[in-house]
Amino acid sequence: MRNPLIKFGLMTFSILGLTACQKVDSLGSLPHAGDIVFTEIMPLDTADGSNWMELYNTSDTSIQLQQCILSNKTGQILTISESLMVEPEHFAVFSSSAVESTALPPSLSQPNFDFPVDDFQLNSNETLKLLCDNRLIDQITYDVNSPEYMNITTSWQRHYRPNEPADSISNAWCHTNPLENYEYGSAKFATPGRANSFCSSIAPFIAYDNQAAVMIEGIDLEATLRVAEAEMARKSATSELVIWGIRDQVITPEIARKVSELYFSNIDMLYESTPFTAIDWNHAVWHFAWAISNLYRNGDAVIKNELQLAYEDAQKRPETLDLFKYIAINYVRGERIVMGDVHTPAHEAVQKLIVAPGNAGYLNSYEEYYEKRRGPITTKAINAVYIAGKSLSDLFQ
Repeated sequence: MRNPLIKFGLMTFSILGLTACQKVDSLGSLPHAGDIVFTEIMPLDTADGSNWMELYNTSDTSIQLQQCILSNKTGQILTISESLMVEPEHFAVFSSSAVESTALPPSLSQPNFDFPVDDFQLNSNETLKLLCDNRLIDQITYDVNSPEYMNITTSWQRHYRPNEPADSISNAWCHTNPLENYEYGSAKFATPGRANSFCSSIAPFIAYDNQAAVMIEGIDLEATLRVAEAEMARKSATSELVIWGIRDQVITPEIARKVSELYFSNIDMLYESTPFTAIDWNHAVWHFAWAISNLYRNGDAVIKNELQLAYEDAQKRPETLDLFKYIAINYVRGERIVMGDVHTPAHEAVQKLIVAPGNAGYLNSYEEYYEKRRGPITTKAINAVYIAGKSLSDLFQ
């Protein structure tokens, strides 16, 4: 029975199941429809030419996938020629040879099944099928047309955790959430061989090409730039967030001139800036470049003239990054202008840095910022707690 098409963002999935029940031998059983399901995919990308998919055993019995077939809509076929047992509530990862073992979690030092990247590809518009004994076990059709960075840095995952009831997972799919720090490779986010995170909006404050939607009522740009100067003096990896927070506002030529001066006075400093929790120089540099790009592209001819040199410099910064290169390229040079505070932590940070008298949630004055800002001892304490917590988490992974 075909389920209705489920739409999530720019991706469409349809899941199709038939029954199959045949014993193989003591090594395990062929799956019933739905016993083995697609749970995560990383389409062929431009970052390193890799692609992979993840299957999950939903049943309470061991499943033998030997002689089962994976196919795509271009007619490429992978036959699982050797024994591949998937234990109950366990994953199997099928990856191209371009995926290095270091990209996988410690619990999965090698993919369960690897293949040459030219032999089987998960393209941006694709249908994947799993067939065992000529019976369709699971099928996924997806269409990824967006030019957004998630195409090449973030996997598509099914909202699925083994302890979740079936009716709560349904056919929900979403991007792997970068905020949960499931990072592998170079600034790429996915969970190969691991339980997926919950599907939820990771960008509730984001807007595209819509400046009116992100205007901050009552913003005092002069006072906010005083905050920016004070933050830059701290030489922290978060120092640029003030300028980033005003990157979508309507500014005057004088403000544009001051922003340009702040950029050239501090962009190189950010490479040596002090990290704050998960935020390091990579994050700082591309957020400052992103801010300049938005202010320039949203500005009129006079604003563009004031920001021209800063904008030309900002365009080159993504290539200097060790991390976030592909995200930065898209946000700094992409066709669409990405606006807004993007996610909740960013929104909360901006509210503590932007002066907008009378606007609830924002600062009323520069003096209020100065009174409330974190001191160096508090900052070090927060960093120490973060590092200790991260080390403990890594120990138990």
